[in-house]
Amino acid sequence: MAEFGQLVLGGLGFGGIYALAALGLVLIFKTSGVVNFAFGAMATVVPLVLWTLFSPLGLPVVVAWLLALIAALLLGGVTQVLFLRRIEDAPPLIQIALTLGLLLVIEGLAGVLWGFSPKEVPRVVHGSSVVLGPYLIAPNDIVIIAVTLLLGAAFYFLFERTRIGLAMRAIAQDSDTAELMGIRVRRFITASWAVGVLVTGVAANLVAPTVSLSPTMMDNIAVFAFAAAVLGGFGSLAGAIVGGFAIGVVSDLIAGYLSSDLQLSLVFLLIVVILYARPQGLFGVAAQSRQ
Repeated sequence: MAEFGQLVLGGLGFGGIYALAALGLVLIFKTSGVVNFAFGAMATVVPLVLWTLFSPLGLPVVVAWLLALIAALLLGGVTQVLFLRRIEDAPPLIQIALTLGLLLVIEGLAGVLWGFSPKEVPRVVHGSSVVLGPYLIAPNDIVIIAVTLLLGAAFYFLFERTRIGLAMRAIAQDSDTAELMGIRVRRFITASWAVGVLVTGVAANLVAPTVSLSPTMMDNIAVFAFAAAVLGGFGSLAGAIVGGFAIGVVSDLIAGYLSSDLQLSLVFLLIVVILYARPQGLFGVAAQSRQ
């Protein structure tokens, strides 16, 4: 039982990373209706910028973090304006193909600019593991879980309790009608891309100290994050959070009791079973696409 509890606690740390990445993916989808398959590659740029500012340039870690997050906002907004806006009326398959192309282009350019050798970025917090009864939890995991829950609550409040959220929900329902009502649809969509990449970039910054920072660092994480978004119900902010934590815990239990080689296969098998019984995902929000 102690081993089970320890595996669950360990899974919550990476689950928070999956949840944050899924949250960024869902934020973009809720407003623009586009599934951004380049979200992992775009997020990886953020810790690479952080490394550049902190290590070669020697800026303080707090300043480097802030500037890296500003870079994330710019990357998301500029990508939407330069690429996705030009094909906003194209079929969803064309938009998906473009994001897949962006995935390859961004990873290739990141490799040219930063190289593929592993790099190190500082942890947010240092220190020994915190004792919770018979269990141990790393301080970095506590920060990840706290940041995930706080951001999830903040975005839920934004979408459900503010005029901005009302406008974004109107755009998600019918962008043409929202525009006729005076909502600046294009600005909101651009902002959703900027914030979505920012949130996923936070996840990348938090996980970078525990893995090898390279242009392909987020590839596996992006797969699990996409699975989390699907499991929770694509389009549901709460579903992204719950799905991320669930995927993290389940994958850690699979690695602990079976084999880490089976994590991806069994996680997706579980998702197939759940979606077979509940196609709209756990939180009952069916995916929508505009033609």
